[in-house]
Amino acid sequence: MRVSPGPVAFSAASVLLLLLVAGAVLGMAVLVAMPALLEHLRGLPENPWWFWYRESGAGAAAPALWRIGAAAVAAIISFAAALRARAVYRVEQSPVIPFLLIFLFSLALECLRAGTALLFAGDGPVSVSLLLTRVVYWGRFVGAFSLLAAALYCTELGYRKFFFVAGVVLLVAFAMAAYIPLDRTVFLAQLTWKLGDEQSVWFVNLAIVLLAVLTAAAAALTRRGPRLVRLAIGVVFLGACRELQFFAVQPAALATGLALQASGAILCLRAFRK
Repeated sequence: MRVSPGPVAFSAASVLLLLLVAGAVLGMAVLVAMPALLEHLRGLPENPWWFWYRESGAGAAAPALWRIGAAAVAAIISFAAALRARAVYRVEQSPVIPFLLIFLFSLALECLRAGTALLFAGDGPVSVSLLLTRVVYWGRFVGAFSLLAAALYCTELGYRKFFFVAGVVLLVAFAMAAYIPLDRTVFLAQLTWKLGDEQSVWFVNLAIVLLAVLTAAAAALTRRGPRLVRLAIGVVFLGACRELQFFAVQPAALATGLALQASGAILCLRAFRK
């Protein structure tokens, strides 16, 4: 009996997502239960955007709790959207949907910031914390490439080997995350280690996201139709939510990112409603 790889991949990704959410919740519980660990995470330098650093204030609640909690909520939103996308895909098998799914699942890797926080606060192995940071960046690159692939298929790209394209996306993102230099002397309030070469990473990431947005907009302008307009706006929202959820620490910015994530997913999926 032949087993289709699509449902297997979806089930595996769903299980991993739920495990990441459970890990993030457990990490928050440990930090709340052990104030001494939480105290180590106060006053870390914030990196609210590329090349912009500032000292975070020592408020009543460490930004780490907001950061981990937002990652868990984003993963739950992604899971709900992924279930809906799977149902839509059974009706209309558009090649855009699998790459939207990859993007949504990639957001769940933000939950690994709970692990980096606990390792840093508890003086755990720096090498493991650095590895988790690279996985977070891998998810960031995977999400950017997935948005670009989805936008390209909006232009009626004729290439149909979806699993091959998805494999290329995962491997290229892995190579990028594996080789970016990390500064192991600076741990940020974003619960990741500072990059050693921010300018190169910034340029590559910005180029991918902008290309995805411009491609989706071009598809909406050339092919026309309300469906592609909704898709283009949805891609813009998802690209913006990716940036906010990666850099933001303050509750208002994190909430905005979550709202953009939910709105972008709804717009993209509504584009496939008959």
